[in-house]
Amino acid sequence: MRNAVTESIRQQTDEQIIDATLTLLQSQSYDQLAVTEITREAGVSRMAFYRHFGTKEAVIDTIVEQLNSEFKVDVEHLPLTSEAIAKAFFGFIKSNGMIIAVLLNAGLREQFYPPLRDILQELYVALYSQDRVADHKPVQSIDYVADFTASGMLALAIRWIATGMHESVAEMSKLAQQMTEANR
Repeated sequence: MRNAVTESIRQQTDEQIIDATLTLLQSQSYDQLAVTEITREAGVSRMAFYRHFGTKEAVIDTIVEQLNSEFKVDVEHLPLTSEAIAKAFFGFIKSNGMIIAVLLNAGLREQFYPPLRDILQELYVALYSQDRVADHKPVQSIDYVADFTASGMLALAIRWIATGMHESVAEMSKLAQQMTEANR
């Protein structure tokens, strides 16, 4: 029982620190952010912060890992179609738009972008490989096309966030699907 209580307290402290970091990043860049501000906002001691994360970089890494884990779960059993990938991706972006916007506005694009691109790239490699094998086409350039498509999807998502996400997930998915089909 004690371990469950200890783990619950640990998780609550982690969440307080993550929430405080995201709150502070809404009004300042990552470079301006100080551990003292995080601990004050989270209501935890510096010792608790260092025991749980060690550095502010580790907090960001945890946020990015949580986002990537969520997206991996979302696409784990996804049908390999450009429509399904686009809907899953823009649904994920919509549900995590605030966190992603905070990371982008705080100057943390390079922490968030590459791992998410890698997940998308794997999906598109699988999609394009399936298509090429079925059509008896050569598969040499699939990695390049998949990387191009994944990067384009992320650029589209970043633009969508920056412009206020006025379009629906369905509208963004249709646009992305049209662009993806052009790459095939």
